[in-house]
Amino acid sequence: MIALGGSSMSLSFDQHAILELFNLDPSKIEDIQFHNDFGSAIVDVLLRPDYPACPDCGNTKVVIKGYQLKKIKHSLLSDHSCILHYRARRYRCPVCQRTYYEDNPFCFKSQKISALTVHNVLRDLKSHTETFSTVAKRYHISATSAASIFDTHVQESRRILPELMCWDEAYAFHHIDLNSKYVFTILDFISQEPCDILPSRKKEYLRSYFLSIPIEERKKVLMIATDMYAEYRAIIRSIFPKALHSVDHYHVSQELSRKVDSVRIRIMKDVKKTLPNSNIQTDEYYLLKKFNWLIFKRPDSTDKKGRLLFDSNNEKKMNRKLNRYLNFYDIQQLILDIHPDLKTAWQLKDDLVDFYDNNTYETAPEALKELIRAFASSDIKEMIDFSRTLRNWQYEIVNSFIIVKKIHKVDKDTGQVVVSDLKLNNGLMENRNSILKTIKKSSNGYTNWDRFRNRCLYVLRKSSVPSLNPIIPKKRKEKYMK
Repeated sequence: MIALGGSSMSLSFDQHAILELFNLDPSKIEDIQFHNDFGSAIVDVLLRPDYPACPDCGNTKVVIKGYQLKKIKHSLLSDHSCILHYRARRYRCPVCQRTYYEDNPFCFKSQKISALTVHNVLRDLKSHTETFSTVAKRYHISATSAASIFDTHVQESRRILPELMCWDEAYAFHHIDLNSKYVFTILDFISQEPCDILPSRKKEYLRSYFLSIPIEERKKVLMIATDMYAEYRAIIRSIFPKALHSVDHYHVSQELSRKVDSVRIRIMKDVKKTLPNSNIQTDEYYLLKKFNWLIFKRPDSTDKKGRLLFDSNNEKKMNRKLNRYLNFYDIQQLILDIHPDLKTAWQLKDDLVDFYDNNTYETAPEALKELIRAFASSDIKEMIDFSRTLRNWQYEIVNSFIIVKKIHKVDKDTGQVVVSDLKLNNGLMENRNSILKTIKKSSNGYTNWDRFRNRCLYVLRKSSVPSLNPIIPKKRKEKYMK
């Protein structure tokens, strides 16, 4: 270890290079040295004395009481650890006898990690694929230190409820106290950022949460999009007096896809029974198992080359199992010929697509009634069950046709302004739920709810920035003040 001292000492060329590397002001540095110690880069630094006024009485005639060596971890070098050995001056006020440290540009108060490292850690944690462990390894600190940095600089709060909201839940956190495995997200449809994330979707918990929000704020909510979870409807009707409830197109189509798939599985089990003691698959079973994805394709679906998927003129390829040349149009016809229920379910699936594509808020009510009758008269149990779902949610389904905003975009090819209608939907929420699940899976799960909620909000809110100074919890703050 080198000896530091000499207020009038001039800095060498190498010392100026180190200052430039660490982005330090030479006028504030009295001495700085660099050396290696068992693979770690050690930087010894001493600031020039500035004799700051006493923070209690304001006396400017203070004296130096002594020095305290502080070891500060720095993230400047990525290939190995870097530690600042900073000799911090401690001043004493002869008037009130108060002692205090000088201000330093290296780290925040009560921390032993450089401000640059803190900045880098918080910046990297903005990515949902990063974990505390991966970030900690990158900057040569412990995972506990990385988590502590996050906890003391990030504190996301609830935002005011917007006029247009989206609600959805995701299987992302197991809250033992609330006996809940679902995370409930409230998304601002316009800003595309979450207002809040809650640890449960249970009715009583959500009622208590929303009732804690002033009624004046809840009255400003005009529309809410959700899936077909009955508890959401009960909450909206009782707590949001002016809000319309919309059931998202995606969730209705998703529910029908489950019903159509149930028809496929039921028929697939029946055709398999034709050869009970054989391991050989029937052609029907093979088609329903191998090409089940074709059932959920729209009539106008295209392949990777932009050609219609079900065009009978497409190139045919040899299918070894069926021992013939086929294209997807031929396979579609073979599947439809297996059982009449498949053909009916396939047609009803397309009818739902046409319903959403060809109707407006004015025409949707009557068109929906016709659709319900078509499903109810199909003589297929799964489709009849879905007709009851449509009838139960028809008011909310019609609300999904309401235009909430006009979007103006400039066409990049023609340069003309194109106006399109925007309807409230939960499509963006599915993306946000995927991010929540990635945060959970990447870290092998969280056990601290407050940290998980903060991390999710910090990642999902593009406008969110960490606090410049550490946020000291109340208990720690009281201990620190003593």
